[in-house]
Order: sequence, then structure tokens, then C-alpha cells
Amino acid sequence: MSSSSLKFNIATLQSLSALASCPDDSSRSNNEYNEGAPRGICDLYEILEAVNSIPGVHEPTNTEASLVLDLARAKRDVFLAQKELADCMIRENEVFASLLRVRAAAAEKMIDQTDIGLGCMRVVFRDHGWSHIPPSRPSQEQGPSSLRGLHRRRSGIILN
Repeated sequence: MSSSSLKFNIATLQSLSALASCPDDSSRSNNEYNEGAPRGICDLYEILEAVNSIPGVHEPTNTEASLVLDLARAKRDVFLAQKELADCMIRENEVFASLLRVRAAAAEKMIDQTDIGLGCMRVVFRDHGWSHIPPSRPSQEQGPSSLRGLHRRRSGIILN
């Protein structure tokens, strides 16, 4: 076999990958395909370029090919671990959202109970003629006897 057939051809690999993953547009350059390609494929291109750029190496040996494959497998393992981490983070966020929904429902129930309690207090105040607003100061024209009558009729209760 000739050395040209054994050498990794980056341009061919990039164009084949681009054709498989991108719409048919022959006016794009290989760099444009690399920008749109998934990061893992670009990393493999970088590995192949690094292997081809080694000076004095015209045909890859079995050892070199095995090392490139091992490197590709290691990259794949890293990507799978990253995917697993992303899945775990999604699960964590889903569980956290469920927890927040439960807490919101409990807070809503507590607010409803507080509203009911305030409603009952309003009814009692209205039935007894009480007010939570303190009585206004009577004018100077009214005498002390009218003040006593005002306090007897309406006692002011201040709620915090």
C-alpha cells in the first residue's frame, strides 16, 4: 500500500462527516463545518491533525493507530460522563422543582387559613361594633361627657 492511502486524510473525514450531519451546501469550507459540528467530532479532527503533523511520520503504525483509538475511546468516556452529569443535574432540578411546588402548596394553605381567621375576626368586630381603627380626637366643642359616651359606645382595638 502507498503512504498516501494509509495517511489519515483530514479533509476527506471532515467533508464526509459534514455531509452526514449538515444540510447539503457545497459552498461552505471545512472550517465552517467544524464550527457547526458537535464538539466531540471537532476534537477527533484535532487528534487526527496532531497525528498527521508529527514530523517524519508518513504512514501511521499499528501502535500509533491503537493510541489514536485509545484516545478516541477516552474522549468518548469523558463525553459519556459529562452526559451522565447533565442527566443527574436535570434530575436534581426536577426534584427541587417538586419540592418548591410542595412548599408553595403548604404556604398557600397557610395563607388561606390566615384569611379565614381574619375574616372571622372581622365578623366578630362587626357584630360587637368594635373597630381596629382608634377613635379620632373629638373637637374642642364637645365636652367631657360626650367623650365618655364615645368611649363607652365604641372601644378601639389596635391589631398588629
